Amino acid sequence: MNRPEDIFAHKLIMFLTMGRSFATYIGVLGFASLIAIAWPSAVLIGLFVGLVPGILLWLAPSLFMYSLLWWITRALVRQIPMFVQAGPPGFIISGFIAALVAIPAIIIPHHFNIRAQEVAQLLRATDVESDQPIVLPDSTISLVIDGNFNWQRQRPYCETLCARLLFDSNVARVIAMDPVHGNPVSYWIERRESCPDHPNLNLSVRWSTDVPLARADMLEDRVRIRIDHGECLVEGDGRLEEAAATISYRHIQKGTELFQRPWSLQPGPPIANRLEIADLTGAIVYRRTEVTTIALSTPLQIETAAGFATHVGWERSNVTLGQMGPRGRDVLPHILAAAMKKPP
Repeated sequence: MNRPEDIFAHKLIMFLTMGRSFATYIGVLGFASLIAIAWPSAVLIGLFVGLVPGILLWLAPSLFMYSLLWWITRALVRQIPMFVQAGPPGFIISGFIAALVAIPAIIIPHHFNIRAQEVAQLLRATDVESDQPIVLPDSTISLVIDGNFNWQRQRPYCETLCARLLFDSNVARVIAMDPVHGNPVSYWIERRESCPDHPNLNLSVRWSTDVPLARADMLEDRVRIRIDHGECLVEGDGRLEEAAATISYRHIQKGTELFQRPWSLQPGPPIANRLEIADLTGAIVYRRTEVTTIALSTPLQIETAAGFATHVGWERSNVTLGQMGPRGRDVLPHILAAAMKKPP
């Protein structure tokens, strides 16, 4: 009579037995996967050398993972008596094994993607949109914008929105502040024969509505011309309490970047930015929250990418709800309407 340990060893050997063709296939895929994961640039080089080598290297890690899962699942199914003794036809068994491998590959990313979207919707639950343009008061407007800070002068800039409000509307003053560093500065325009050199301007955020009519016709060109003709941008100390309305753009949640935590099925909290407009009493008249979540590919796949950023991990992409561009540049022209035209 065979000893139990001999029976176990025999079953283990049968379980681990792999056909020569399949073993060669797995060996080649494993080697290609190792190259792609250890040296992601090889995928890019393969695409330049020839399209087929690049595509094969790009697909190799996912093919290796699913082929190995298929073989393990097949080996387990073969241990079930009903599949061994006069079981169903081979094509039915193959379809059953493929389904066993495919179902988790679809359900797992779908589950985590749904959870990420639920979190995004929760962050946007208090948004207040408006179908009509918002009319700003013509006295003093405060702009509280994350990242708007001149490190050299240790003061916030008069940035794109500030310049538009002062040079193209009836706003008398703009008080600019970065919420992290404080130090609010008041900006206004005075007619003088000569203007101070190097005004504290930063017009690097360009809006999609700024289509130049001719060369040298961007926002900064028009503002410089107005300053050269005696409309001087003057700055002084400011207090937020003086403002009749406040426009703020804040990073309310730092979140997780696309290439962080590459092997985590749960990528982490989303990135959230919020644009708000409040009146004199502090009541919110407009609020929009831009939420960027990370979505796993369906079915689950392994990605290797090289270029501006090198990434090895689960294939994923950014999904943005309430998109509004850097500092709200894609929505401000619509909600502030006439006040957002380029200065004449």
